[in-house]
Amino acid sequence: MVSSLLLAVMLLADPQDPKETMIPAGTVLPVVVNERISTKTLQENDPVLFTLADDIRAGGRRGPVLIPRGSSVVGRVVKNDRAGYLAGRSSLDIRIQEIVTADRVYDGLSTKVVEIGKIKNQKGDVKADGAINGPGHAKRDTFFLLFPPTTIFQVMATPGRGPDVELPVETRLYVKLMSPIYVERQVAEVKASPVPQAAVAAPVLQAPPVPQVVYASNLDSLVSPVALYPDTILPYVLAASTHPLEIVEAGQFLQQNRNSPQPQWDPSIQALAGYPDLIRRLGNNISWTTSLGNAYLTRPKDVMDTVQRLRAQTVGYRF
Repeated sequence: MVSSLLLAVMLLADPQDPKETMIPAGTVLPVVVNERISTKTLQENDPVLFTLADDIRAGGRRGPVLIPRGSSVVGRVVKNDRAGYLAGRSSLDIRIQEIVTADRVYDGLSTKVVEIGKIKNQKGDVKADGAINGPGHAKRDTFFLLFPPTTIFQVMATPGRGPDVELPVETRLYVKLMSPIYVERQVAEVKASPVPQAAVAAPVLQAPPVPQVVYASNLDSLVSPVALYPDTILPYVLAASTHPLEIVEAGQFLQQNRNSPQPQWDPSIQALAGYPDLIRRLGNNISWTTSLGNAYLTRPKDVMDTVQRLRAQTVGYRF
């Protein structure tokens, strides 16, 4: 019995199966573009959706999967400059901020793009600071070299604006982590054999995954931005916050394709489609929206109680 217990303790203390695993800074994550990216249509602070192209594993390619391929990846445009008419190249800087798996959100990431997988119709290359540069305008640059303009009429006759950065759907970007990601793993449970003569440990049982809920501990600060919304809108906002990726998709769709038929989003998001500014607000702070949705999923009564209390504290508010 003693040797059986010792074996169980050794297995539980195995340093090769830590409870928390770190994906170190410098790791390169391959992501795939979900929708066409162009400096012509994007604006600074716009969210951009990607998909993780490969499994992220511990200890190289043979280790356990820490973040599975197919996970949703949310980036944001931090710089968007179109080429000028007379000089310059277009430039686009996108930083990955969140990775969303089936049971967890990894947010607050620090990243930069380091390479683009070259595919047909893709225009752009990566600078050392992570920004993506568009190609030069060969016709315009040759024109200026051979015929330097000296009058306003010659300037007006130049070939025009330089090309935009264009990344088609399924373009693969390689994104370097500038800070580590800490992934909580489940520790195996071990039971000792009750047979004293044959001290054999019971089979190792893998505990089922426990969803990692991410939300602010202070519900007041989390709920206050929406607490005073009318009762005709608030339920849709709370329900829509549980689908943050669809909110991002809806914001991009409403900005670029308002006259096209709407995709089949969650009914709450379809109900908010008539309020594009509200969709944009929820999408512009996707970390807060995700936290609000997680809180509403796991503590709906607490969220609604907080709404009622904040409303009661507001002088002149009418239900």
